[in-house]
Amino acid sequence: MASTTFTPYWRIVGDIVQPCSWAFFVVAKIAGHHRPIAIVSSIGMPKADENMQGTPLIAACHRIITIFTDTANHLPIQAELSLAAARDTDPETRSESIDLLEFDRGNPSWAMRKKVWDRTAVREFPFTAACLLQGVSFDALEGLTREAFPETLSTVYRDTSSEWGMVVIDITDLDAVRYGIVSFASAQMKWAPSAEAVRQQSYMGLHMAFESGGEFRVVDKVRPRKVMSAVEYMAKNQETILLSSHYNIIELLAHIPLVDSTALEYIWPSDSGGEDLPPLGGMSVAVKAKLPEQAIRSLIQTTLDVETFDISIFDEVRTIPNFQEILWRSLLQNPARLGHTASAGQLIRLAFAEKEHIGLEQLGRLSVEALSAVFNVPEMQKVTSISLCIDAILNPSIELIDGLSRSDTLRDIYFLQSPTRERDVLSGQLFKALAAHPELLSRVKAMFAGAYSAALRKRFWLPTAPENAAKGLTNGVQVSPFEVFPIQQMLVRMPISTYYEPKYSHDLFHFGDGLLKPERFAAGFIVYVRSLIAASQMGYMNPEAQTFAFSSAPSSLSDDPLTSAEISPIMAESFATDDNCWPRMRDLVPGGWTVIVSSELYEKRSEPGIHLSFPDANYVRYAFVRPRKQSIAVYRPPTAAPGPDELEVVGLKEFLAITAPKVDPALVDRRWSELQEKLISRR
Repeated sequence: MASTTFTPYWRIVGDIVQPCSWAFFVVAKIAGHHRPIAIVSSIGMPKADENMQGTPLIAACHRIITIFTDTANHLPIQAELSLAAARDTDPETRSESIDLLEFDRGNPSWAMRKKVWDRTAVREFPFTAACLLQGVSFDALEGLTREAFPETLSTVYRDTSSEWGMVVIDITDLDAVRYGIVSFASAQMKWAPSAEAVRQQSYMGLHMAFESGGEFRVVDKVRPRKVMSAVEYMAKNQETILLSSHYNIIELLAHIPLVDSTALEYIWPSDSGGEDLPPLGGMSVAVKAKLPEQAIRSLIQTTLDVETFDISIFDEVRTIPNFQEILWRSLLQNPARLGHTASAGQLIRLAFAEKEHIGLEQLGRLSVEALSAVFNVPEMQKVTSISLCIDAILNPSIELIDGLSRSDTLRDIYFLQSPTRERDVLSGQLFKALAAHPELLSRVKAMFAGAYSAALRKRFWLPTAPENAAKGLTNGVQVSPFEVFPIQQMLVRMPISTYYEPKYSHDLFHFGDGLLKPERFAAGFIVYVRSLIAASQMGYMNPEAQTFAFSSAPSSLSDDPLTSAEISPIMAESFATDDNCWPRMRDLVPGGWTVIVSSELYEKRSEPGIHLSFPDANYVRYAFVRPRKQSIAVYRPPTAAPGPDELEVVGLKEFLAITAPKVDPALVDRRWSELQEKLISRR
């Protein structure tokens, strides 16, 4: 009988397992290719209940999509995509691919998987990165938190990794966001070079009751470059929905389209080297301008060297189809010619006449004088929002704020910064100038890219102490005006479950850099209370990610937390501190509110001196507190405790009645009732 030829192979000797760590990529189509705009990683443990495998991953997909589909976030995201398009025309911005960290899956130790937060890297598109980070880190429905880390845009996914799975979010069209999941199983394997080696390996495994050794490898030899839906992922891995509030997620995700395979071209390199895409800077083709475009360009050239001009000279060319698009393209092609004159502002007015949004983020070398000439003319009365790159403004100063304040219709201002910037101080300086105009801040929403960028580096973006303050304990500074952002800080007490006398941990959160107006804070506060109870029940919390309850809260109390998530600045001062320190506490002042929160366990005394805790019996007490007349020093407190006549203590509805009387108090009752129903259904 003829012997058969033995083919060497990798033999599975352990359980087949799914990825325990996940990389989340946000991509957008720029100049014909999908480029990464933000990347976040979440490192898990090999045990299934200590990573994002299954339901937590689906919940993160839904949360991310909720954030990117919320129209409150669209304008700053679109502005950063415009900056990305301008940046990626430069071939020098391409860099070598970086692989995700690999870990020993056979070593279930958190110490071996500990990742240090990168406090030096400046994220090119900080608002989009903050959207993704909070979507991964915080499950608003269950109040659960996960550790997650921003990654460099050169990071790629490799399908040979036994550690990592991937989620892709395509935001090319924010009105039709797409997603997809990539996951390949792995197992411990041994190389079998011969039939005799297989017999020896198997014999040793039987003799020792289990077969040890080998290395983790991906099981599938053929790994198709396609993504899965949430339903397909759950079915493939035989996962089940564990938490009641997540049942609706599968149904909601069923209506979200999957990403096309072209969305994977850069972030998932093929073995054939498909990641070597042509540099975008080399893709542009010089096209000779048509006669109408030449006429528009000629008129532009005649206006750039004068202080002002008669706009009627454009009357004839304004009838040309796509006149505004042609005019704007011409201005972008000649940014160096836009100087200090008001004529540049007149050209911008022509380009955006009768529009609601003015997007100037791609325009370089723009003067404050030119910006000031844009507003307060009849054709600009529809403008409600403006976005600009403050690094490109010539000598930005208080005059910039004065110029923007001239528009009575303006409601949203987006101060972006260059993707190639090295510092974020300009955002803080401009906010200090804007804070001197609380009447403007009260009617507009101002977004500062530096606020998001600094938080992603775990650094402050606003001052924390008085200038030239003496060393030692001093009262902290709050730059944001209380009449607009009334919450100063929040003191939180959390229970530590014990069989003996109850113990508590304490945290302090500073809100002055979170820029939360009263109703927005209220919407986040209800979500935060849910997270406190979840943390008590689960026995774990990530205090940093819990603050995302506020910075990714619904826009208002009337919005459903399931489908609404407006992104505001991460509270940088609280986010930047580690477990060994707190933010600087501020003195209690009559204009600002301090929130006191105590999460507690119902405890039944079984024997004298002994308490038994029941983790499901949680309740939260809270109060909003402020001095009525005189400030209360924190580091040099009064000798006698303040009396009832010296402090104002109220609940959430009373707080809103004082600070935002137009908010319907019935909305607060509705949200509290919904939270109560969720807690009851979870028992």
